Amino acid sequence: MVRWNWLTAVILSVVAQGVRAEEPVPAIDPPPAPPILETQPTFLERLREGPMDIPAEGPRPNQYGEAMVLPPLVGSGKKFPSVQMGGVFQITSVFYSQTETNRQVLKNEDNLTGVEPDGTGIRRARLTAFGSVAENVDYRFQFDLGGFGRPTVTDMYMDIKEVPLLGHVRIGHYKQPFSLEELTSFRFNPFMDRSSLFIFHPFRRTGVGFFDWTEDGKWTWYVSGFRGFNDFYGNDLTDIGGYGLAARGTHCAYYENEGADLLHLGAVYSIIAPSNSNIQFGRFGGNAPELGLIQGQFGTSSFKQNQSMVNTGLQLTKYKDPVTGRSHQGTDYYQDFHLETAWVRGPFSLQAEGDIVPVSMNNGQTPIFGGGYIFATYFLTGEHRTYDRNLALFDRIKPKINSGKGHPFGGAWELCARLNYITLDSSGVKGGNLLDPTFGFNWYMNPYTKLTFNYIPVYLNSPGKYGDANSPSVRSQANAWGLQAQVDF
Repeated sequence: MVRWNWLTAVILSVVAQGVRAEEPVPAIDPPPAPPILETQPTFLERLREGPMDIPAEGPRPNQYGEAMVLPPLVGSGKKFPSVQMGGVFQITSVFYSQTETNRQVLKNEDNLTGVEPDGTGIRRARLTAFGSVAENVDYRFQFDLGGFGRPTVTDMYMDIKEVPLLGHVRIGHYKQPFSLEELTSFRFNPFMDRSSLFIFHPFRRTGVGFFDWTEDGKWTWYVSGFRGFNDFYGNDLTDIGGYGLAARGTHCAYYENEGADLLHLGAVYSIIAPSNSNIQFGRFGGNAPELGLIQGQFGTSSFKQNQSMVNTGLQLTKYKDPVTGRSHQGTDYYQDFHLETAWVRGPFSLQAEGDIVPVSMNNGQTPIFGGGYIFATYFLTGEHRTYDRNLALFDRIKPKINSGKGHPFGGAWELCARLNYITLDSSGVKGGNLLDPTFGFNWYMNPYTKLTFNYIPVYLNSPGKYGDANSPSVRSQANAWGLQAQVDF
C-alpha cells in the first residue's frame, strides 16, 4: 500500500509541473534607454552668439577644457568684449649670384665665406586677434612664427579713443610713426621687402603715443615716445639709456574719384638715444639689398640670414680699435629728418621717401648718413592703389575681376620698379654705399592672394673688410631674385 501511495505522489508531481510549464510566462520589460544627451554648442558657436548671460551665483566653471566666454560689461548690450581673428603667411624663395669680389668684402665672423645664402621657406606666418573691450578701448595682439624669435611678438597694444586734446592714445608694442612704406602693411606694399631706409628707422618699439586726424581727412598727426631696442617679446634689452621720440604729420593735398586721384605729403622727425651708447646700422639683413630670408633658429648654429651689404660695424659703439689703438666712446644720440610723398593717377602711381640722419658721437664727431628711394607702379588691368585718409597709408588692392572659375587669369596685374640708394660713409665712418634698382611684378588673384616676382641688380661700394673703417673701399656687384606667394585672411 505504501508503494502505491509513493507512486501516486510522483505521478501527481509530474502532472503539476507540466501544467505550470503550459502557463504563459509574464513579459519582462527591457531596462529604460539612457536619456539622449543634448549636443553641446561649440566654443566658436557660443562666441559668435556673444557673451553668455552670467547667473546670479556667478560664472559657471569651465567643464570642457575650453576658455570661458568673456562676461559682458554692465550696460554694454552684450557687444563687448569683441574679438576678430586674422592672419597672413608668405612662402618665399631667394636666389643670389655674386662676383668673387662681392663675396670677399662680405666676409665676417658670422659669415666666413661671404656667400649670400639661397633658400626657400616661410618668410612670415602671423596670427592676429583684435577687437574692442569697450566703446572707447580697442586692442590688437599679433605674433609671428616666421620671425627671429619664432615666435616673435609684433603687435601688442591698446588704443584708448576719444581722449580730450589727444584723440587716440596707444600703449604697448607697435609700429612707430615713421615712413609711409613702413606704416603701410607689408601685405599691400608692391615689393617683397621695404627699402634700405628701413635700416635707420625704429619700426616696432614699446612705448606710448597719440594720434588723430581731421574730419575732412586732409591732415593727420602721430607722436610717440618709446624705449630702445627690444627683444623678441617687446621687452627692454638694457636698463641703460635707450629712449626715443618720433612725430609724423601728413597732408592729403587732394583726394578725388574715390581715391583714384590723390596726392600725399608727409614729414617725420625722430631723435633716439641708443642703449649703452651703442648703435650699429645694418646689423640685420633683408633691406640692403631689399630681399632676404631667415633660416634656422636664432642663437643656434642652424641660424642664417641674408646679411646687409652695408654695415657700420663697431664704429658707432664703445670699443677700442685694434689697428689704431684709439678708443671709441660710442653714440650719444642720432636724429632722422624724413620726407615722404605719393601720387596716384588712376592705375599709375609714384612714391618717394628720403632720410638725412646726423649721428652725434660722444667724441664730438657728427657723421651724416642718408638715403632715399623712388618707385613707380602701373596696373595693367586698370585698378588703382587704395589710400586710407585717416591713417595716411595705403590699403588693400581690390581687383575688378577675381581669378577663378571662368576667369583663371583674372585679378589685378601690376608692374613696379624702384630705385634705392643708401650711404653709411661720413666723417671717417665707413659702412658702405649701396645703389640697387628693383624690378617687380605682382598678380593679385583676389583681394587676399598675391604672387610676386622681384629682380635686384646690386651695385656696392664698401670697405674691403666688412664694417672696417681702416680698409680701402672696393666696388662689387651681385644679383638677387625673389619669388613669393602670400595669403592673408
